[in-house]
Amino acid sequence: MPVSQHSDKTILTHPASGAGAEVYLFGATLTSWKVKGEERIFLSEKAVLDGSKAIRGGIPLVFPVFGKGKAPHVTASLPQHGFARISRWKLVNSHEDSNSVVAEFGLDHSMISEEHRAMWPFDFSLVYTVKLSAETIETQLRVHNIGNQAFDFNTLLHTYFLIPDATKVRVIGLSGVDYTDKVLQTTARQEGDAVIRGEVDSVYANLAATNIEIQFGDNRAAGGVQLHKNGLKDIVVWNPWAEKAAGMADFGNEEFHRMICVEAGQVAEFLALAAGDSWQGSQILSLL
Repeated sequence: MPVSQHSDKTILTHPASGAGAEVYLFGATLTSWKVKGEERIFLSEKAVLDGSKAIRGGIPLVFPVFGKGKAPHVTASLPQHGFARISRWKLVNSHEDSNSVVAEFGLDHSMISEEHRAMWPFDFSLVYTVKLSAETIETQLRVHNIGNQAFDFNTLLHTYFLIPDATKVRVIGLSGVDYTDKVLQTTARQEGDAVIRGEVDSVYANLAATNIEIQFGDNRAAGGVQLHKNGLKDIVVWNPWAEKAAGMADFGNEEFHRMICVEAGQVAEFLALAAGDSWQGSQILSLL
């Protein structure tokens, strides 16, 4: 079957090409994207998949706050990166056509914990759509304000890419963009390609470019993935490197060599959503 539902996850299979994807209902976290016979998404060997904590790897969904909220903002008491990635979603629809297989997942205010509802008391509905084609995968998040009062939010597709060697990877498309370096607590302008030489946690704000390339080596022949973003202004680049990796119980000590997070979202500023309004943003991943 192109879309098969299990107790804890949904599996998508593209009949013609054999490409596949896997989405856990906990967090609606996409944990696998296989295309041309190879896995392209990083999932930690120590990832916890029983719903007791956020999944380490895949594409966790950040909503309604990026990082830890700060008082007096209403998100200040929420957990890191909000509640979407630690709530159980439901599969609400699936279909296929000649080119793609689609699964839609839903979460609304009635499905989150009472604790989170008390912290963030707004009426909302989220629809997360995963569209698998022969050589691409699209992930789209739609946010609906179904209440009678406005709210603002951050959101992020926190994508972990599986890579051969972090020291050789190049992130192309960020040159000339101002960014906040959260490791050094400074701001700077990117000159040339972004590379990994140690811990990286950088927020690039308001990118005009829609295409970002995660290139595995010095040229396209080395392979890689293109990220095409739509409706998402910001890009976050993250790699914990050795010291921080060693301090995470759900991350292998040496796994930082094989992953990089390049994350499309709206995190530099909060987005305001009036009562009755909707917003959507998406990314399409394809091979270089």
